Amino acid sequence: MVNQIIDSEHFPRMAFYISGLLVVSGAFTIFSSELFPYALKSILHSIGIFLGLGLVYFNMIRISSRRYMRQLDGPSKMPRVFAVLIGGLPLFWISIYDTDWPLDTLLIYVGIILFFSALGAHLGQKAGQKAQELFRKQLKAYFEKVQSQQTKNPSVSPNHESTDPPPLS
Repeated sequence: MVNQIIDSEHFPRMAFYISGLLVVSGAFTIFSSELFPYALKSILHSIGIFLGLGLVYFNMIRISSRRYMRQLDGPSKMPRVFAVLIGGLPLFWISIYDTDWPLDTLLIYVGIILFFSALGAHLGQKAGQKAQELFRKQLKAYFEKVQSQQTKNPSVSPNHESTDPPPLS
């Protein structure tokens, strides 16, 4: 099951993450399109605005990939799926939104979005694998703590019910 995109065990989590990311990314894309007229003032304005937008999409992809992969076992293709969906949404929006941008401005925007989406997926994959390792260590420590408490207090059964006789009223 490692490295599969659609795993029936994780399908609800995957659907939750994808739907949430599409809503957040779509809302950000629509609201940030108010900045598009300012991109025509100069090339520095457009690069500054596009870098800011690219960094937001980068963080959305990296953080969601890390959080999604935390409870998985091994690498996943989901960071790439997140990058395609989150990075593809502003590219789709710019194709239907009337910006009147010259070709060079449009190519700068597309390049920045594609670069930051790919970078977010790559770094999200690495951060997700680190989070998996940390999660495994924390889970192991938790189980050791529970097991040591059970050996110290034998009057509690494994299903957390007391084995002591009930108190007399």
